[in-house]
Amino acid sequence: MTERTQVVAKLTAGLNLLKFERSSSLADHLVRFGELLLVENESTNLVGAKSLEDLLAAHFLDSLAPVSGTALSSPIIDVGSGAGFPGIPVAMAYPEGRVTLFEPRAKRVEFLRKAVRELGIENVEVEKVTAETSGRSDAWRGIAGTVLIRALAGPVQALEMGLPLLRAGGILILYLGRLSEPDQGQREFASLLGAELVKATPVDVPYLEGARHAWWFRKIAETPAEYPRRAAGPAKKPSG
Repeated sequence: MTERTQVVAKLTAGLNLLKFERSSSLADHLVRFGELLLVENESTNLVGAKSLEDLLAAHFLDSLAPVSGTALSSPIIDVGSGAGFPGIPVAMAYPEGRVTLFEPRAKRVEFLRKAVRELGIENVEVEKVTAETSGRSDAWRGIAGTVLIRALAGPVQALEMGLPLLRAGGILILYLGRLSEPDQGQREFASLLGAELVKATPVDVPYLEGARHAWWFRKIAETPAEYPRRAAGPAKKPSG
């Protein structure tokens, strides 16, 4: 059995545990994306993963576990998409959704557009834009039904980057590690930006050791015009 066959089988089982439909075809599609990513990774440092097995839990399933069993409202925006996580897996798992990947770095944008084109992912657009610029732009501010932020910045900075993009009733999902719930200061800052905490939950990622959590915030009021502040640019790093 080849590594690819083994990874597809293991990934299919993980997707079944997360209750995703079409798990076998979804797993195959994800692995095809992983193969493109690993080839590109030889010339452009996109992720630390060196094999499909490395990608399986830490990126594919970690991207999808927080949203399993959830209906995501479009448009779905992945802020600071990097190598395409979580936006590409989410787009594959929710083909009826409209997903936009925000990424400011040119080489990553070039790769994401190539992957979307070669894999025929019709519900994805890639925008070369920073979180700060998009949050202050009439083209993007206040339009998203769902915003996803994973491994981009600490919670306060992530709130400031994500919440201005949401329309009323929209949901921001922060992917976090050990941090189980926001502290009082983080809740107050979310309230200042027009949002309330819906839930903060542990996330069980199949095959992955280590704590994972997701914080969900709902937009209930307009974000003040001065946010995001110009100093609130993304810093790609693990959060939580």
